[in-house]
Amino acid sequence: MGDLLGVLGHGVKLDMAIAGYLTVLPALILLMGEWLEGKYILPLWRLLFVFLSFGTALFYSVNIGLYAYWGFPLDSTPLLYLKTSPTDTMASMTMWEIVYRCMIIIVSSVLTYLLFEYILVPKQLFGGRKRVPVRRKIITTTFLLIMTALLILPIRGGLGTGTNHTGTVYFSQNIRLNHAAVNPIFSFVESVLHKVDIGSQFRFMDDNEANRIFDGMVYTQLRKDNDSLKFITKPNVIVIMLESFSKYIMSEGGHLTGVTPNLDSIKKEGWYFDQFYANTVRTDRAIVSILSGLPAQPSMSIMDMPNKSTQLPSIARSLRSNGYTTSFYYGGDTNYSNMQSYVVGTGYQNVVSDKSFPSSQITSKWGVHDGIVFDRILKDIDEMGKNNPFFVTMMTLSSHEPFDVPYKSQFAHEALNAFAYTDHELGRFMDSLKTKPLWKNTLVVIVPDHLGAYPDNIDNYQMWRYEIPLVMTGGIIKEPQSIHAIGSQNDIAATILGLLNIDHSDFAFSKDLLDSRAPHFAFLAFPDASFGMITERNQILYDGIPNSVILDRGEKRGENLSKAKAYLQKLYDYIDGL
Repeated sequence: MGDLLGVLGHGVKLDMAIAGYLTVLPALILLMGEWLEGKYILPLWRLLFVFLSFGTALFYSVNIGLYAYWGFPLDSTPLLYLKTSPTDTMASMTMWEIVYRCMIIIVSSVLTYLLFEYILVPKQLFGGRKRVPVRRKIITTTFLLIMTALLILPIRGGLGTGTNHTGTVYFSQNIRLNHAAVNPIFSFVESVLHKVDIGSQFRFMDDNEANRIFDGMVYTQLRKDNDSLKFITKPNVIVIMLESFSKYIMSEGGHLTGVTPNLDSIKKEGWYFDQFYANTVRTDRAIVSILSGLPAQPSMSIMDMPNKSTQLPSIARSLRSNGYTTSFYYGGDTNYSNMQSYVVGTGYQNVVSDKSFPSSQITSKWGVHDGIVFDRILKDIDEMGKNNPFFVTMMTLSSHEPFDVPYKSQFAHEALNAFAYTDHELGRFMDSLKTKPLWKNTLVVIVPDHLGAYPDNIDNYQMWRYEIPLVMTGGIIKEPQSIHAIGSQNDIAATILGLLNIDHSDFAFSKDLLDSRAPHFAFLAFPDASFGMITERNQILYDGIPNSVILDRGEKRGENLSKAKAYLQKLYDYIDGL
């Protein structure tokens, strides 16, 4: 019963969204009815309800019928099958099953229409009405227009930064319950409007050639020389993803001084990866890259595809299966960019978002400021650490536009002031964490999502655009050092799991940065069809729209082009097969 109520309670958001969409048409008919005779309106009204009755019955019945075979809510896939091979589409069903399902659709349509006809069709509005004064018609029309415009609230899901999508209703670790909460009409329309033909994109070479090149670029075995943490039993892990930070705003880069004094200091206390790169220029793609080891895609975001994103391996899923308590913290709306479906679907047991805080603390456009969320984590981990090791992930937000932070630094530039605020709160968090007994058994990983906000007018085709810090610190790190292996965000998953001696063979695109046997390189991807690769011998950026090399430097110029193309081609093959 609890599961059923959970499905109904969470699913109502998308039901209301579809109700909002479908109410627009009756609203328009009512508007027409104010000015036209009823004999013209009533047939139109009934025709609309015939269409809605049959449509809803068809969508819900097909969704129920296909879910047993496919295991995900109704999307545009049936259209593909009907278009390419309508006969084969029906081949898996017996004649009795076809008749049975058709009868269900017909009976459901008739019953639904009868409800419309006898309850909702306001016959008194369309026939035999007394003549209404024009002034009253104008008032009624104005009122109806305002009410119709207000349908945008249930359609978009309220006034928050996130809008409705299938991931909005994900609430359970049981993926079937999440699927049950999804409105099939909504998921179908969303799929049609956002359909991406994944399998046909970025086909640079023969599959055999792509496989040959790609095989030399992956390594998923555990390190044999892994003695770094041999005295630690299941250390706690905290991953902090810093919104828009980069090397550019750190003292090391030589561009600025004093913006990130705490991050500058923290990197000296642990392992600092000094040749590390952002995988992308977008937060939603960076999160998946960091937590699932999947490189960013230049033409899409897999986070927008819950039926695929929830099938990805993840650090949370791996650690949870090894006895960890998993929690995700974000001060904003986790419905934004389908984040909710991704984090719930990939193994996070607890999700703390803006809705977890009192309204008095939601003082930013994006939600709750970083300092408050850091304090919440400090409070929660005391309880978490009593029974099981924990895995905590936090995505900061205060250094995102519009930079309205409760902090005043020496920097007049509002973006730099926001960076200084988050850095201040990060330092305060780390200082507090060090005072806790659990510090000695904790690994803290700090990494930005991408360079953003500063400097102004950022150029995607500059290599420094992707230079970010990766810091691994905590009480378990005994010898601070700089690590020079080249890597990007998708390598974090294998590196963390490798440190913990946990199998990471499912993370095909992630490499352990501490394993000398693994090939070390960084892959970059940014909209709409651009990508690049960085190794010691060659750094290359390629624009896929004009099909031209934008940047090519190093002692082996051009060497990485075929590698980058094969890598991207295999990435899309992998996603297409999910």
